[in-house]
Amino acid sequence: MGKDAQDRLPRMAKTRSIALICCNCVFALLSVRTVEATESTPLPMPSSESTVFSMDAGLWRVFFALLIVAGILLGIRWFIRRTFGGSSHNEVSGKTIQVIERKALGARQSLLLVKVGNKKVLLHQTKGALVPLCELECKEAEVET
Repeated sequence: MGKDAQDRLPRMAKTRSIALICCNCVFALLSVRTVEATESTPLPMPSSESTVFSMDAGLWRVFFALLIVAGILLGIRWFIRRTFGGSSHNEVSGKTIQVIERKALGARQSLLLVKVGNKKVLLHQTKGALVPLCELECKEAEVET
C-alpha cells in the first residue's frame, strides 16, 4: 500500500466516525417525543374549506423541510471537505497536468500526449507500465492556451 493510501486511511476513518455521529444525532432528534404527542386528544372534523388550505400548507411544510435537510447535508459536506482537506474532482484535474490526446495502439496499449507545465510528454501506456518516449518544450503561445 502506498504512502498516500496509508495517510488517507486515518482521515477516512475519522470522516466516517463524524458521519455516524451526525446520523445518530439526527436519528435521536427525530425519535424524541413531545408531551403533546403522548396525550390523546380527538382531532377536529375537517371542513371542506379548511381541507384545501391545509393540504397546500402541508405541501409547503414538506417542501421547506426537504430544503432544510438538503441544506444541512450540503453544510456537513462543506464542513468535512474544509476540515479534512478533501478535494473535488475539478481541483485534482487542474491545469497543471492535462491529457491532450490519446491514441489506442492495440487492446492494452496506447500513446498519450500529456502537457505538464510548459512541457509536452509523449508516453507509451501498457497494462502495467507508463514509459516516457520523448519530451517537447511548448512555445509561449501554446502555454497560455
